[in-house]
Order: sequence, then C-alpha cells, then structure tokens
Amino acid sequence: MSGTDIDKRSIVAKVDMELKKGGTFDKLRKQVTEELRNSEMHQRIEKEALDKVDEIVNSSNLTREGIQRQIRGYIDGNHKMRNDINRQTRDELNKPSVRDKLREEIEQKVTKQLEDMV
Repeated sequence: MSGTDIDKRSIVAKVDMELKKGGTFDKLRKQVTEELRNSEMHQRIEKEALDKVDEIVNSSNLTREGIQRQIRGYIDGNHKMRNDINRQTRDELNKPSVRDKLREEIEQKVTKQLEDMV
C-alpha cells in the first residue's frame, strides 16, 4: 500500500465524516422525502394503503395486534408498492439538483482537506 493510497483513504474518510457532521445527508434526505410526499405516486400509494387499512379494520373482529399484523403483511407483500417507492426514490436522488448539491459540498470538503495537508 503506497502513501498516496493512505492519503486518499484518509481524505475520503474525513470528507465523509464532515458531510455527516454537517448534516448534508440529512438535508438531502429531507429534500427528497418532501419531493416524494408531493408526488402523484405517493398520493396513489397513500390512498391505496388507507383504503386497505379501512378494509382490514372494518371487516374483522381482530385485536389491535391482529390488525397490525395484517397491515404489516399487506405492506410486506405489496411488491409493486415497494418497487414504485424505490424507483421514485432513485429518480429523486438522481435529479441534477440533488447530484449538483452533493457534488458541490464534496468538492468544498475535499479542497479543504487538501489545503489542510499542505
């Protein structure tokens, strides 16, 4: 392992820590979550889920735990819903505005680490 590899790894680790300490990932997560909440896909999934919850609650004499178990089963078994959410999340994270914001912050942190090394 050369000294350059160690320095690169050290810089990457420090930049990662600075991004975490600065709340960069939390800010991006909140931005993406807000975009998802406002999407048509989210509205559709929310309506479907609420309809299913109403159906489970109104059509059975289950205990609270039984109702929770059926709702978890519905969510776990609804692959289309999970795939839709995952696809929409990837789409939001791949938007140029998100990538540009992250790239900008990374460049600033890397520049600072390089300056500190000199």
